[in-house]
Amino acid sequence: MPAAATDSATLPPPDIQANQHIYRDYFREEFTQTLDENVLQLLDRVWFRTELIGFEDFPQRNNPARPLIFASNHSGMAFPWDAIISLSHLWRYLLRRTGSLRDLPRPLSAPMLSATTLMNPYLVKDFWKKCGSVDATTLNFETMMYYQDNNLMLYPEGVPGIGKGFNRKYQFQRLATSMLRMSLMHGTDIIPFYCINGEYLNPYAYSFEWINRLTKKIGIPFLPITLLLLLVLVQPWAFYLALPAKL
Repeated sequence: MPAAATDSATLPPPDIQANQHIYRDYFREEFTQTLDENVLQLLDRVWFRTELIGFEDFPQRNNPARPLIFASNHSGMAFPWDAIISLSHLWRYLLRRTGSLRDLPRPLSAPMLSATTLMNPYLVKDFWKKCGSVDATTLNFETMMYYQDNNLMLYPEGVPGIGKGFNRKYQFQRLATSMLRMSLMHGTDIIPFYCINGEYLNPYAYSFEWINRLTKKIGIPFLPITLLLLLVLVQPWAFYLALPAKL
């Protein structure tokens, strides 16, 4: 288990100590590294072509005992590629630059993404958690504020930000303000992290509330409506829904 602060003034309360198992319950660095080397690097190089701007002087903790809180927007592309690709790029950047992942932000993700197998890519069980994500509950957020091995990444728009659709591009959805409270409580900085142009990786994927209300009944928070859906009528379903995989 990661080293905990030993100063009695910074020792976490009992409920936090009891929850610190979340640090390593599911996270598999070797799984994430293999995924990056065999899948994400290729996708990034030939399709996403991301650039990191402004990370020459990577932010350092203003409070050494607490992680920085990175906060990013969502592009509303109907799938969190913005988070996946940007964090995988940061993974490679930090390994190449420092040889360590200590400064890498681990994401707090919407519990809805891990609540059902349908929300895990290719139906890989616990996919998000194996890659380092932690369910964004109040207790988990407070617990991660005592985490020493990495910083934190938040997407305060949550699932509504992922599913807001091309028709709401550049519009912030309602933001969770818990990061402000945690920042003040623990005396750590919030680092803005902007994802630009991501909405054009899956353009014209629209979101409609009345359709989303129906899909929520089967555990899917939203259904993007795109021209690609028309191809389902003339192509095998496997064209749209890839077969389950075991990575």
